[in-house]
Amino acid sequence: MKNIKRKISVFNRYLILLIVFLFLYLFYLSIPGLYNYERLQRDLTTKLSKEFNLNAALSGNITYKILPTPNFEILNVILNTDSDEFAQIKKMKVYISALKLQKQKNLEIKKIVFLESNFNINKNSFKYINNYLKKKSFGKKIEIKKSKVFFRESKEKKDAIVLYSIKKSKIFYDKKNNHNKMNINGSIFNTKFDLNFLRNIENQGTTKFELSLKQISTSIKNELIRLVSNKNHYKGKTSISILDYKIKTNYNIKDKLILISSDKSTENKKFINLSGKINTSPFYYDIKIDLEKINIIRLVEFFFQIKNLLQKNILLHKNFNGKFSININSLNNIKLFDQANINLKFANGKLIFDDTVLISKKIGKLNFIDSKLIELNEKQLFKAKILFEINNSKEFYQTFQISKNNRIKLNDIYLEIEQNLNSNNFNINKFLINSKFINNSLKEKDVKDLTDKYNIDEIQNVKNWIELKKFANQIFSEIN
Repeated sequence: MKNIKRKISVFNRYLILLIVFLFLYLFYLSIPGLYNYERLQRDLTTKLSKEFNLNAALSGNITYKILPTPNFEILNVILNTDSDEFAQIKKMKVYISALKLQKQKNLEIKKIVFLESNFNINKNSFKYINNYLKKKSFGKKIEIKKSKVFFRESKEKKDAIVLYSIKKSKIFYDKKNNHNKMNINGSIFNTKFDLNFLRNIENQGTTKFELSLKQISTSIKNELIRLVSNKNHYKGKTSISILDYKIKTNYNIKDKLILISSDKSTENKKFINLSGKINTSPFYYDIKIDLEKINIIRLVEFFFQIKNLLQKNILLHKNFNGKFSININSLNNIKLFDQANINLKFANGKLIFDDTVLISKKIGKLNFIDSKLIELNEKQLFKAKILFEINNSKEFYQTFQISKNNRIKLNDIYLEIEQNLNSNNFNINKFLINSKFINNSLKEKDVKDLTDKYNIDEIQNVKNWIELKKFANQIFSEIN
């Protein structure tokens, strides 16, 4: 019998060789599955401390995975500061170098990833993070995905003041520029943001960040410098773009006081002048803002975009105490008023509008009296007493095109309103024409009480200037 020789083609030889190498490589990648996992838990804890400056408590629930690149998946990890726990990590991935798998003691970490984590930021943990970003690392990345950050008053208090979610984030050392960098892509109450933070390692007194909130057309750039002469003395500058306006300010921080003033070199009609002070302990601020002009439609749109801040107990938090005084010289896209003096006072969980005035040079002024935004039974309620003083009734009637037959002696219009911001329910509790609040010499017959004479739906349907004029004509036609 003759021996039959089979000739293997060159292609098949290379294919077999490739399969052999692939098998050997997969076998090589599987080596960490044979590690001593009790010792591995200790080794990883030590390496995270030395190479990433992290005080981590690792569980024994460690799984080795080959794809997408070799990594250990560890469940239920805790990160600690020097004094307390500040992060609970549901899943942590430790990516390792594929070149040093043969010996457990030579294990090399390339990067780590935190998934589905909760970070609790209070005074102690903030100080820890601040110091962490001052330290030079080994140039290895920390990534954070699908996580949440809670700001709390202290480690003892469980209720969060504010929280935001992190879609993805990277923390790394830029060796070329000697900077620690942190990039965050996330959202705060349905508003997406991008934050880029930079800390100079060589000059640790210099910190920069850029914050972008595209949904509300807002961006903030900040640079903070610590003065060498005093560790508690800082100077900084901030540039804020909002509603097509720019605010450029310089600020000075010394101990517990922050002084703010506008950068006068950029002053023009598209810039906002700002001045004031902030006390950090106890927290209180007094800020004055001057605007040459503003687009009311854009301002109202902006208010509805940030309404979540009011509904999530941020601006209405009991410790967010202070006041804003805003002077607007020219109101655009509003028929009735020319100027505004807006006074906003935040006090013990309330937003008070008292002494806010809208001014019409031709007609008079609208005053907010005993007006506030409060939280009651987990609902945000806006309550206001509004007095529209009429200095020129003739001009008022001409503006609203009221028929001469329907005109009466007119001194003021008084309203008491209430609106639930959660449900947008709106009520008028009192509606008076020629009230006794401005002119006590008026006779009783001159006071017109319209509180119960109009359907609230008619008022809620007023959406524009034309509908407002129609409603005003209806009022004065029925008064007579």
